[in-house]
Amino acid sequence: MAAYEGPIQTAIYTFPFLAFAISFIFIIYEYRKYGTFLFRRAVILYSFIFYLLCAYFLVILPLPSREEVAKYTSQIIELRPFYTVVRFLDQTKLVIGEPSTYLPALKQGVVLEPVFNILLLVPFGMYLRYYFGLTFKKVVLYSFLLSLFFELTQLSGLYFIYPRPYRLADVNDLMNNTLGGMIGFLFTPLFTFLLPTRAEIDEAAYKKGQQVTLFRRFVAFTIDWISIFILEGCINIILRLIPSYRIWDNQVQFSGSRFWYFLMVFLVFMVLPAVANGQTLGKKIVKIRIVSEDGSSVRFRSLILRYGYFYYVFGLISLYLSSSAQWLNSNNRMLQLISFILTLFCGLLFLLFFLNIGYAFFKKNRRLFYERASHTYTASTIAREEKFRKSGESE
Repeated sequence: MAAYEGPIQTAIYTFPFLAFAISFIFIIYEYRKYGTFLFRRAVILYSFIFYLLCAYFLVILPLPSREEVAKYTSQIIELRPFYTVVRFLDQTKLVIGEPSTYLPALKQGVVLEPVFNILLLVPFGMYLRYYFGLTFKKVVLYSFLLSLFFELTQLSGLYFIYPRPYRLADVNDLMNNTLGGMIGFLFTPLFTFLLPTRAEIDEAAYKKGQQVTLFRRFVAFTIDWISIFILEGCINIILRLIPSYRIWDNQVQFSGSRFWYFLMVFLVFMVLPAVANGQTLGKKIVKIRIVSEDGSSVRFRSLILRYGYFYYVFGLISLYLSSSAQWLNSNNRMLQLISFILTLFCGLLFLLFFLNIGYAFFKKNRRLFYERASHTYTASTIAREEKFRKSGESE
């Protein structure tokens, strides 16, 4: 069992990092399809990833040194079908009439190896039937292809990293793995009858996806600003290829000015949604859009009010606060007093803004102040699929 514990432990250590790497992409996919992120779906999919990691590490680990593998002279491939049966008959300690030989026979490699190869893909067949809703024929095909991938990984010496294969690629493993996927498909109802069906999970996701949460909007906000920074960087790189612009920019520091902030906000959050049915790139990805209070397409004037309040007003407040120290430290008492009052006022506006966000977070009707001022709101564009795949449906 020690040979199997090591790969599983490696999967345990590796899985959190892999999960972290794919989490953002996975969240975007979930919002694209369902408009929400269900914890139960995450558990199923992440457990599936963990299982595949364990299976893959069982195939490739432990890794020997390249120098050690270069000295190997053992067989690299076994192409005789059912040779595991021949090996079992030749090497087994089993004597049918002697019960004392049963347990020792079960501990032999000629029994454990094919049994573990069968069990390796039993969960794979279960996942494919329960969550992905594949038919028996497709489960057999995908089990065969996954097993073929494992055997080719071994035959190639871990994709030619090693000078030769360090494990035997066996056609019998291919057969046993595929059999395991078939068994997993057939036994799925025995293990999943207490779990929600895929149709029930999708139904809950589509229902929840009609609500536009603050987190969903935050994901869109993040995507929009990442795209803005990339676009702004590309424009600056292109402009600085022009010698006259480069000289002028070095003099006036135009590329680092606030002009870019106000210009990008105008183009991305006002002009683009006006011509793209209330959507920016981020909103398009998470499937939400801005609409008027009556549900009609948002007007350009409403977008100016909406994002003028949000970006321009608070942008100017931030600009003032970043330079308020020099006014507060002025020798002019009147200027100090005015600056102090303006600073308190700006701080109060920021406090009200965050209180509005906190209040909206706990309310079902999550409209922020700039939405009310512009008579707009954010709606979901998720189109519910009426057909759900049925687990175990036969072709």
